[in-house]
Amino acid sequence: MQRRLLLLCVALLLSACGGTLRSFPLEEPMWRDPDRRPFEGTPEDYFSPLAWDGADQTIFRPISRFFAVDPAGESINVNAVDEVADSSWFHNRIGHRAMTPTEVARGSCRTTDTAPVEPWTVTGAKPNGANPGFIIEDARGRNYLVKFDGQKAGPRATTADTVGSKLYHAAGYNTPCNTIVFFDRAKLSIDPEATGEDARGRTVPLESKHLSGIFEKAPRMGDGRYRASASLFLPGKPIGPFKYQGVRSDDPNDVVAHEDRRELRGMRVLAAWINHFDSREQNTLSTWIETTENRGFVRHNMLDFGDCFGSIWEPPMMGRRLGHAYYFDANYLARDLFTFGAIRRPWDKARYGPARLFGYFDVESFVADKWRPGYPNPAFSRMSERDATWMARIIAEFSDEHVRELVKVGRIGDAFIEGELVRILIGRRDKILRRYLTSLSPLSHPRVRVKGAGAELCLRDLGVDSGIAQRNKRRYGTGSWVGDSLDPTPIGSGRWSRSSRICLDLPRVPGASDKSPGYLVVDVAAARKRGDLMYPTRVHLYHLGDARYRVVGLQRPASFDEAGTSVDRRNAD
Repeated sequence: MQRRLLLLCVALLLSACGGTLRSFPLEEPMWRDPDRRPFEGTPEDYFSPLAWDGADQTIFRPISRFFAVDPAGESINVNAVDEVADSSWFHNRIGHRAMTPTEVARGSCRTTDTAPVEPWTVTGAKPNGANPGFIIEDARGRNYLVKFDGQKAGPRATTADTVGSKLYHAAGYNTPCNTIVFFDRAKLSIDPEATGEDARGRTVPLESKHLSGIFEKAPRMGDGRYRASASLFLPGKPIGPFKYQGVRSDDPNDVVAHEDRRELRGMRVLAAWINHFDSREQNTLSTWIETTENRGFVRHNMLDFGDCFGSIWEPPMMGRRLGHAYYFDANYLARDLFTFGAIRRPWDKARYGPARLFGYFDVESFVADKWRPGYPNPAFSRMSERDATWMARIIAEFSDEHVRELVKVGRIGDAFIEGELVRILIGRRDKILRRYLTSLSPLSHPRVRVKGAGAELCLRDLGVDSGIAQRNKRRYGTGSWVGDSLDPTPIGSGRWSRSSRICLDLPRVPGASDKSPGYLVVDVAAARKRGDLMYPTRVHLYHLGDARYRVVGLQRPASFDEAGTSVDRRNAD
């Protein structure tokens, strides 16, 4: 009885969302968030001071929320098939459609001709950040931020900024078009109106001596040229970074608290993959996209990935901790205080890898669900298992070839070092997949196909596709329920299709038609090993008569008690 009531509640909820069974809006509306509706008035600029944000997230916010009755719960911007719709924050790419390695490596660059064309005119100096740089306008009138590596860091930072931006873009985020460039300083000129900052932070006319100060900190190649990353300016008017909590009061489209957005919560797993520990609000940018005069919407972008792939800090102990602990981690600090430092930490045995360029960035010490950014991120801290698994499903689509092609755009110029970065990225990716695709269901992308006089439901098993499970050893438990009373009905164990999907023949719902659709629920649970089932993927469908079915929802229960059903385990044994 409890099982039937639970499933009936879900059925009523799905019906309420669509008005009637016949008119349930599955396709386009489900995949489009209407948060890009134009409104009048440009939102105010927001400035985020690094020191204050770090102190607020590390000390003040945790204290202020210590007694708050605010359980994290689940993300609230999830559609009917447990995914995130396209929005001003996120656009489904590799997780929703096939992307070639070349397309992934191109990132947000619309063409291959995206590098700035010489000569360059310097229009301003980069006022902050760990690496020096300046702003230029190229011969085609395009604006770029040019950043260098540190003198002792090798090409890691520019490689990370370029590769990281393209990886985040393929995953679904808005990022700038970043490119590695090699240039001669003699091709630079200074715009007479250009300004920079002096040692006291005052705005002053930009002069050659200011550029000389920047170039003194930049490494020079053997042929006299400089290596840098050139970041094409994002479209729209910059209005400052976005916060990882709350909403913007001057943006009527911003109605979901940022800490409850799945794309921001789940991004913690993506950041863990490449050790983007500097995932803070200062490395984001909101832009005002004007659609007509004085009307537009706000777009949210991710910036600056130069910290990834093993940033080396002084003192060395701090560098070893990056990704394992916060800069100031009260939890570890308290334990070390009471145990007199007797507990061995992952960073205690951290050592440089074969390619010293990547510092302590490795596979061996990486634990996906224990990774931490530099200081607490409100959205990351509220990440649920479902949020993490959602991102793992996206990461599963990055094949080895995708990774190799991404590393190439870093233009490191050393086959051994490039090979090491590929090895580390693949190893960390596989650890993420083994952690998050072996609890909640890895079955995704439900499709209905006509088969003879009937139809079949097919799903992708991302565990098999990514190689963490063997196809010839994978078994599945299944179950199905039909009609308003959700009566159990037999369904097969499934078979592999030519397109490498697990497919099951769908049972008919008696009396189903266009005017009176029949309701059908199908559970499919993959087994980790013989008889040990993961929690199921639950697909909700409408039978419209004959061989016509329509997928209207998908759930991933986090326990068998939550599922409220019992799948047939015989085929999994």
